[in-house]
Amino acid sequence: MRLKSGNNGFTLIELIVTVSIAAILAAIAAPSFTKFMDESRDRAVVQQLVRSLMAARSEAVVRGTTVTVSAINGSWANGWRSWVDADSSGSYDDGEAIQTNTAGSGGAVITGDRGGTAITNVAFTRDGFLNDTAAIAISYRTSPEYCSRDRNITIGLTGQVSLSERSCP
Repeated sequence: MRLKSGNNGFTLIELIVTVSIAAILAAIAAPSFTKFMDESRDRAVVQQLVRSLMAARSEAVVRGTTVTVSAINGSWANGWRSWVDADSSGSYDDGEAIQTNTAGSGGAVITGDRGGTAITNVAFTRDGFLNDTAAIAISYRTSPEYCSRDRNITIGLTGQVSLSERSCP
């Protein structure tokens, strides 16, 4: 009687070929995945800023008072906070914050502009309008090779917040 010899595993050659193919696929996919993660991070920061501005406008209407969104330590890249000037001092004091957000660590430059003048505060009146004399533009800029990630946030005098992609050169 003859015993049937079964194939109970992989040969060493088959295993080496499989691991080699997996390594090649991982090497190809890694740069794409890193790019995807960076793009997602940039999108999240911009969306977070837009949501903060829209929430501040809503809070101004609900509370019936001016709500300000200001850059932390004078730089939007450090993050921003929404706050109500409870003591009417004209500046942020401890205990006045409604919400605080960080900008993340993407390395992008975030700037606010009102008619050519840099700004670090955006205020909404109790009616939800922009407490300013001109529309405000906030720019999110990455490095030139990633221009497609850049966004423009515009706040009109009526308080309407809109988001658009930057036109790349």
